[in-house]
Amino acid sequence: MKRKIFDLLMEIKAEVLKSLKPPEAEIVSSEIQVSPGSEMPIVDDVVFATLEEDEPKAISFDGKTKSITPETRYFQIQDAEHSRKIAYTVSGDMDADNLLLCLPGLLETKASFLVIHAYFLKFDNCKVISIDFSGRGETDYIDNRGGYKMSLYLSDISQLVRGTILVDRKIPQKLTVLGTSMGGVLAMYLTQIFGKRIYGIILNDIALTVNWTSLYALYKSMKNDLGFKGVRDLAKDLSVDEKAISDVQLPGHFDLSYQADVWGMNFHEALEGYKGHVGLIYGSKSKICTKQRVAEAGTFIPHIKTLEVANAGHPAPFNLAVCDFIETEMGV
Repeated sequence: MKRKIFDLLMEIKAEVLKSLKPPEAEIVSSEIQVSPGSEMPIVDDVVFATLEEDEPKAISFDGKTKSITPETRYFQIQDAEHSRKIAYTVSGDMDADNLLLCLPGLLETKASFLVIHAYFLKFDNCKVISIDFSGRGETDYIDNRGGYKMSLYLSDISQLVRGTILVDRKIPQKLTVLGTSMGGVLAMYLTQIFGKRIYGIILNDIALTVNWTSLYALYKSMKNDLGFKGVRDLAKDLSVDEKAISDVQLPGHFDLSYQADVWGMNFHEALEGYKGHVGLIYGSKSKICTKQRVAEAGTFIPHIKTLEVANAGHPAPFNLAVCDFIETEMGV
C-alpha cells in the first residue's frame, strides 16, 4: 500500500512541477526528502501528506502560502440516543468554492482518501473533506442500545454537510460527493436531501443496481475473514467497532428505501429527478459494478460519465487517471 501511494505521489509531483515552471523549462527529477521525525515527503517546494495525517501545517508553492495539509477535526452530532462526535479530515483552501466530500466504503475509514487529499493540494480554490462513519476510525462508537445502519450514516452526513460544509455565502459553493461502494449509495441518497446544492456525485465501483449474487459473495468473503481471524483482531486492523462488523452483515443494516427484484437491490429512485453531474468509476474485474450494470446506469442517466480502471476489482484504486477523472467531474 505504501509503495502504491509513494508511486502515485511521484506522478503527482511531476504534474505539480509542470504547473509551477514555464513550459520550456526542463523538469529535472529530484530525490524525495523527509523532514526529521516526519512522514511528510517534501518534493522540491511542495509538501504532500502520505499515510498519516500531520499537525495542521501550511503548504506553499514558491514561498506563497496555498493551503493546509490534511487535518483532523470533529463535529458534534445532535442525537439524544447516541451523542457522539464525527471525525473528518480537511485539506486545501479553507475558503474554496470547489468542495469534494469523500464517503468511504462499508468497513473503510477516511484514511482511504489520503491520496485524494494529496492530489488536490496542487489546485487553487479546492477543499477536500473525508469522513469516518460512526463506529469507524476516529469517530465515536455507538453504545449497545442502538445499531449501525444506513439511515444513521445518512443522518450524520446530512448534519455534517449543513453544519460545516454548505455555509451561507454570496457565491454558492460547488459541492461534489465522491463515494466508494456503500459511500456511493449514500451519495445517491444525499441528492434527495440537498438536491441542486450538490453539483455532482462520483460513484466508485457502485452502480444503480447491486446483484444479490454479488452481495452474497461480499458477505461470504467477510464471514470467511471472520472465520480465519478473530473479530477483535479484524476490528483492530480496520479501526472499526466490533459491533459494526457484526451489524453490517445483518438484514436491517440497509434500512433505506429501495426497489428489490429477482436480480438485486435497485437505487434508481434515489436519483429520480436529480439533474446534477454523475460520474462512475469501475474496475474492469469488479464483481459488484459489472459492465452490464454500467451500461444500465448509462441508459437511466444519459449524461453519466464513466471511467473503467483496467485490471481493478472492487473498489477501484485512486490512481492518477482516477484522480484526473475526479478533477474533471468537479469542473476544477
